[in-house]
Amino acid sequence: MARGVGRPKKGANDVTGRKQRRKKDKNAPKRALSAFMFFSNDIRETVKREMPELEFLQVSSEIGRRWKQTTAEDRRPYEELAAADKKRYLEEKEDYVPDQSFENARGTRKKKDPNAPKRPLSAYFFFCNEIREQVRSENPNKKVTEIAQLLAERWRALPDKKRVKYQKMHEEAKVRYEEQMDSYNAAKNGHVAEVHEEEDEEEEDEDDDDEDDE
Repeated sequence: MARGVGRPKKGANDVTGRKQRRKKDKNAPKRALSAFMFFSNDIRETVKREMPELEFLQVSSEIGRRWKQTTAEDRRPYEELAAADKKRYLEEKEDYVPDQSFENARGTRKKKDPNAPKRPLSAYFFFCNEIREQVRSENPNKKVTEIAQLLAERWRALPDKKRVKYQKMHEEAKVRYEEQMDSYNAAKNGHVAEVHEEEDEEEEDEDDDDEDDE
């Protein structure tokens, strides 16, 4: 094999593409940590100090080994931290307003089937759709981005009891979406099965023709 022939070097465009794929919504709440992750964060430096010869993956393995050896009593404080962090995440998720540039980038990343059911709107978007025209009429000189900011501010200020209406709308839309997806997937799978049957029939016809030629 000739030298110099191998995998092409990754250019700047490849690096840029990787960065774009890894881009996350800056407004999204941080996911809740598990009890194990809290334990891991708590003892990682201790393990490194006690066993400096270990590499990164070996440190992780040692932490996993120690976690398996903990008792229910040992785990309780970490489980309490995890429960509190989960509560924090769910509360922040209720107030979460997606960053528009992230939504636009995500929308162009993957081509979707135009026949597929549309995903259910979140409670926040049901709220926005209901009051958007009112906010526009109250602020005729505001830009689209400024209107979006005003909508987000009103949502954050909305009391929990008034959010129930939109949360219910989201749940109902979610049920409809799941029902539509079941029908969509069934129809899609049925179509694939028909295509396979047609291909099998064509192959059988070709085999018969070959036998006739013989």
